[in-house]
Amino acid sequence: MKKILSVAAVALALSATAVQANEGVYVGGNFQMNSTSIKGDGGSDKVDSNLLNLTAGYDFNEYFAAEVRVGLGMSSESATIAQAVSYEHKPKTSYGVYGVGKLPINEMFSLYALVGYGSSPLNAQIKASGKTVIDETVKIGGIQYAAGMQFNVTPAIAITAEYGVFGTEKVKVAELNDELKFETTGFNLGMKYKF
Repeated sequence: MKKILSVAAVALALSATAVQANEGVYVGGNFQMNSTSIKGDGGSDKVDSNLLNLTAGYDFNEYFAAEVRVGLGMSSESATIAQAVSYEHKPKTSYGVYGVGKLPINEMFSLYALVGYGSSPLNAQIKASGKTVIDETVKIGGIQYAAGMQFNVTPAIAITAEYGVFGTEKVKVAELNDELKFETTGFNLGMKYKF
């Protein structure tokens, strides 16, 4: 009887340790390479930009987490979206709040998907024939989602890679008699540390 109780106590301790390993706070960062498409009646183009995202989250268990991100704009880009119409933007501070669903493949590798709400504003400037027709913050945002994979280098350190859609927005430009649709997608490569 004592052996059975000893074995049960060891099994319980090991399972509690395993549960604790899947729970807890984590922090990290990722480098996000964005592609923002701008579409209108007069034409379309894509503009690339970069963000540095700071992340913090909590693993409730091995299958679900909640995460917050704050992104810092790192570049300014320009493009031509129609004849004699030029566009330039610079990403501003962004944020997002997400629920994360995880699918562990083994101890080192897992897949995940996230969905939530966020805002990825841009300081946008549009010129037509050299004249500025819009110079304002375009608040690209709304529902955001992504899918990715995680590689656990150690129990505390992981490398992540993901691709996602980080918001859409429509802006009417009276001077161009047009409505422009903005959509931002991005690829993230990052690292996180679990306490």
